[in-house]
Amino acid sequence: MKKALLLLALLIPTAGFAADNQAFLGMFAETSVSKMAGMPAMPPLPPGIDLDKMPGMEAMMGMGAPKRQFNIRLWSPSIAPKEAFAYVTPPDGLKQGNRLDLELYRPEPEKVEAAPGEKVKPGEVKVPEFTIKYYWGSSEKVKPGQPKVFSMGDMTPEQKRVMSESAKRARSGGESYFYKPDWTTAYWPTSKQPGKISKDASLLGPFALTTNYTGNVSIDCPSNVDFLAPIDMTSPDLTAQIEFEPPIKFVWKAIPNLLGSHAMITGMEGMKTLVIWSSSEVWSEEMMSVDWGYLQMADVRKYVESTVMMKGDRTDVIVPEGIFKDCDMANFKMVGYGPGVARDNTQPLPRIQTKTTLSIMLGGKAMAGMGEVPSPP
Repeated sequence: MKKALLLLALLIPTAGFAADNQAFLGMFAETSVSKMAGMPAMPPLPPGIDLDKMPGMEAMMGMGAPKRQFNIRLWSPSIAPKEAFAYVTPPDGLKQGNRLDLELYRPEPEKVEAAPGEKVKPGEVKVPEFTIKYYWGSSEKVKPGQPKVFSMGDMTPEQKRVMSESAKRARSGGESYFYKPDWTTAYWPTSKQPGKISKDASLLGPFALTTNYTGNVSIDCPSNVDFLAPIDMTSPDLTAQIEFEPPIKFVWKAIPNLLGSHAMITGMEGMKTLVIWSSSEVWSEEMMSVDWGYLQMADVRKYVESTVMMKGDRTDVIVPEGIFKDCDMANFKMVGYGPGVARDNTQPLPRIQTKTTLSIMLGGKAMAGMGEVPSPP
């Protein structure tokens, strides 16, 4: 049963909601980078070229370039009335105008659906057999006692149902990020205000929330809370394909004001085995349930102290040899947290948080040989 609970915590994303009757305003500033190992670096664009005016080109030409994102989520108990509205007045430095109009999401009850050709009894969910192999820690060789192995067979029918519903929301294109049953979520950016954040934008200054259904609040962003620098990986050479047989040492440039960071690699061996490595130096049940979305600063400090997270000034980590050598595809994700600010005596409770993230498609057997120049006959 304990293994099943840990597996459930690993697979289901969570959100740090407050008390049942407490509305919560989160404003999240992220600097993100996405890369693909084995892909040559893109040449710099000629002066005057604006990718915003070239549909379809930004994703390809902008690969590897840092991007800034700013997201707002206002969670509030109960379903807001039809005439409800919410907007945020940001500081001038964000360069998004003087009014960010939030759209409202009102969840509806979900139905349990069977796959084509399957018969599912009421309250029952069909879950395929699946195995997870979990490794952790920075070392050249796999440490004794690893990996921990979990199986779907350990889960109860109720746990399978919860996991299936969470996976369905995750597949819906981001809905899981602001989903909470019987709560209303106001969010930004929206289709009308896509919220493209410029490289010189700043968070500094006052943010003010105005609503007609869950209270108004303001919060000032101080000088030490702003967009973080990107995670700049200097090793391994990402223009070449990654070798999984030997240990892999990741090295990055120091990031000012970083409080702590965490790295993880996931890979698939066929269709039924998931391999996971975490930079955490300890094994604990709590480690399995950490939501790496936007941790509160007190949690970041706690995880750094317990070595679940790396210290903010750390700049390298080693993945043990051979863990992902049989994977068809493996992906690296790293997140680092910077300072934030919050208030605890208002309705709703507001907080501003900062993080920097890096995602790398490392490759695997399914991508072997991609990007290589064929030899002449």
